[in-house]
Amino acid sequence: MKICPSTTKKDLNDFINLPFKIYQIDPMWVPPLKSELHNQFKPAKNPFLDHCNYKLFLLKDDGEIIGRIAAFIDTLANEFWGEPIGLFGYYECPPDETASRLLLDAARVWLHEQGMSTMRGPWSFVSQ
Repeated sequence: MKICPSTTKKDLNDFINLPFKIYQIDPMWVPPLKSELHNQFKPAKNPFLDHCNYKLFLLKDDGEIIGRIAAFIDTLANEFWGEPIGLFGYYECPPDETASRLLLDAARVWLHEQGMSTMRGPWSFVSQ
């Protein structure tokens, strides 16, 4: 298993589509609108991104995408809280401790590199 930063449009599509692959056979899952999910990652459509920096990560195993996580910093929230808190969300992971550790560590390391001392989640790019 390895972590791959999401850097291309294809990566973003893979990131957005992963839950559809994971939960397609779950009769209790109600899939969100794909157009809404795509809009969450477009600054012109999502005002939350005006005050947010983020990095997306995919977890691959033998070339297959099996997990994802977003690490992000909401500058308005940090101003309100008065401390450097990074956030994580969009966390999808197989039931595997190594996979979970790889995803959460990728988010934690990126947030630490951005000067964050704490990580909270799960959150999303939708304003609360």
